[in-house]
Amino acid sequence: METDEALVAARRRTGGGIAILGVLLFLAAVVPLHFLQPGYEPSSQLMSELALGRYGGAMIIAFGGLALSVFGIQLSAAALGAKVALRSVLIGASVLFLLSGVFPLGSTSEIHIAAIACAFVLSAVAMYLFPAMAGRASRLAPRSVSWTLAGAMAASVAAGQSLPMGIAQRGAALFLLLWLVTVGWRLSRKEGGTNANAS
Repeated sequence: METDEALVAARRRTGGGIAILGVLLFLAAVVPLHFLQPGYEPSSQLMSELALGRYGGAMIIAFGGLALSVFGIQLSAAALGAKVALRSVLIGASVLFLLSGVFPLGSTSEIHIAAIACAFVLSAVAMYLFPAMAGRASRLAPRSVSWTLAGAMAASVAAGQSLPMGIAQRGAALFLLLWLVTVGWRLSRKEGGTNANAS
């Protein structure tokens, strides 16, 4: 029994660490590209447009980082008894984020746009489902965390009707990253998610 719990704890911490690593990879790729692409205007241009610049190939690292981060949450949640429905949504979002990097803006714009849009939708769905379906991990991101950040992400997307699209998209991405870091950090802690009952 102790061995089983040790394996669960190891998977939980590993998944949490992977989630944090994925966010760091995303930031490490995206932030420098803002300064390296001449004439790029963050307030009016989407982050995906960074792939069109001279160093745009680095965007596969960014989208791969998002895919890795979401998969890390899934890995930990699975170890802590998450339901198949939640795990499927997280895996779907992870695959779509990866596809967004493999098929960047340009000759594959249609695939990229569809993949990134669906990835964000599935991420929001996962954030909504997490408090009820993540097993022992649910208490690490209760409704006050998951629903608030999911709502803020949706509001940012909706704000794209009145705000410059670049600002609205960055807002949505920020709230997703905050959720991934929050959950990943709590899962990676030694004591995180070990209690059987969610609070």
